[in-house]
Amino acid sequence: MVSEALDSYGPYVAQVMVQIMYALMNTIVKVALEDGLNHYVFVTYRQLVATLAISPVAYFVERKDRPPLTFKATIHIFLMGLLITINQNCYFAGLNYTSSTFASATNNIIPVVTFILAFFLRMEDVNIKKIRGLAKVVGTATCVGGTLIMTLYKGTQLLRSSFWLQQWQLLGSTWALGAILLFASAFAWSVWLTYQAWVIPCYPAQLSLTAFLCFVATCECAAVALILNHDVSEWKIGWNIELLSYVYTGLACSAFGFFIQSWCIKRKGPVFSSAFNPLATVVAAILQIVCLHESLHLGSVVGGVLVIMSLYFVLWGKAEDKNDQLIVSRRASGLEQVEDVVITVREPLIKGQHS
Repeated sequence: MVSEALDSYGPYVAQVMVQIMYALMNTIVKVALEDGLNHYVFVTYRQLVATLAISPVAYFVERKDRPPLTFKATIHIFLMGLLITINQNCYFAGLNYTSSTFASATNNIIPVVTFILAFFLRMEDVNIKKIRGLAKVVGTATCVGGTLIMTLYKGTQLLRSSFWLQQWQLLGSTWALGAILLFASAFAWSVWLTYQAWVIPCYPAQLSLTAFLCFVATCECAAVALILNHDVSEWKIGWNIELLSYVYTGLACSAFGFFIQSWCIKRKGPVFSSAFNPLATVVAAILQIVCLHESLHLGSVVGGVLVIMSLYFVLWGKAEDKNDQLIVSRRASGLEQVEDVVITVREPLIKGQHS
């Protein structure tokens, strides 16, 4: 019963938790960056904390089930670690030049890119002649529209704050550079999500895989930091917001976050995992209003509603895919009664998700 409930509801709950943690990360790190945090040093320490946290757990929990680390698996882990390095360095450099809400908003292209990659790599079935296929396409397009509205359109000011004016005064060359870096980060993360669908069967010990990924990413991020940053004083750790950012992002967003992403991809696929990214934008916008006293504009509200709708459409389409698979499986087994697995529009997130 517990195992069945975990398979049915676990991925949804886990993904919501991860997106909330990512949104909180944006706020914490943005404050730290404004306080002088070097983003190259930050991503290195973040991955180091994650490695130290998850490695002992992986060692003891999977010591009897851990498969040998083959040459093929090592290459996969190195490349996945490289994608993490690109994603992390580009993302936090972009965050430094823009804002946490904008950074979260650009992440909403991740479901789009992941969906396209999965489609061309034949990991995702899309039949626009059926409503489930159309729902996934419409959901993906709605996600793009909501992201563009949140990013480019302000509209009527609903809550006033002088901080918003300060933020928009930053628009210029640095903001454009930040946007480019953030889009590069989102693309790297999309490739990482899709790539995992190949790597997990090659090395199914997920805790150990996460530990190896964090270790490789630590080494690669350290190499980048040492090449691009020669100020030794910036590696000094003090009792401040910087230390909080290292510990929080290392434990919650890398160690726990990477493991949860792998766990969900193994059960639901890369498109399912990426579909939850829009939630982080909505949560980040709320956190900036509450914690950083930014203004709330109509564009943020409209865009937020659209990205939530896009999430519903994509998940409904995925649920219908699973429903069709169950019907085919039951008919192949000679079972004619399939009514109990039919999903309605009202309950797409509850039924039919028994992987």
